[in-house]
Amino acid sequence: MELSVIHDNFRRWVQGLRDQGLDACFIHGFEAEAERPLAVSAVLLTARLDPERCAHGSARRRASMRPLARLLYLIAVGGSSPHPQRERALLSLMLQAQHTQGMSLMSEPPSSSWWLASGIAPRPAFLLEAHVSEAVERVEVAQVRTHRIDMAGMFSVHGYVVAADATPVAGAEIKLLATGQVVRSDHDGTFHLKVGTHGSGRTCGRIRIQARGVEMHLEIPGPTTEQQPWLIRLEPLGC
Repeated sequence: MELSVIHDNFRRWVQGLRDQGLDACFIHGFEAEAERPLAVSAVLLTARLDPERCAHGSARRRASMRPLARLLYLIAVGGSSPHPQRERALLSLMLQAQHTQGMSLMSEPPSSSWWLASGIAPRPAFLLEAHVSEAVERVEVAQVRTHRIDMAGMFSVHGYVVAADATPVAGAEIKLLATGQVVRSDHDGTFHLKVGTHGSGRTCGRIRIQARGVEMHLEIPGPTTEQQPWLIRLEPLGC
């Protein structure tokens, strides 16, 4: 989700408290909470790069959401309301967070040392991790005819070359070893080959692919289409 959506969720949760008859408001930080009967604070503690960022999804999509970061928030309930009301509000917030897509409740509570270091009196609170994504626009793959086995015993191979981080590799040299036919991947990593078959219809041939100092020899898996291409991932030497 986007950062604005996260903040909208916080405000929606507080509106849920008001619907329950609690005089609640949403604030960033703790500065003004003493002036409110029931103040819900959302404080960003840490941010880290999402570990799934490089491996997520297909690099061939025209548009997709790609993981960006994981944000750790402290959600606390303060204000002048009696303690039982603050506890009730906290449990309601935890339930709403648990049912919000892209957010995860953390098992560990805020540490006493954090409250002490911040100079803030402890109050009902929990930790929450929010997953932030970004929209990614992809270049549409050029339209080409789909494969078919023809009378000459040939079939089409549609391939797609990506690096270890799933980004397209342009200019990769693909050589059909049986015939010496050489093609190169285009700007979005795609390539096309015409390959012969044995009389039984089995595939015939291996390819050699060279790019970015990496050389690989692979068996051709059989006919493939633009919609379901042969995905070749270049692995750096020594991996």
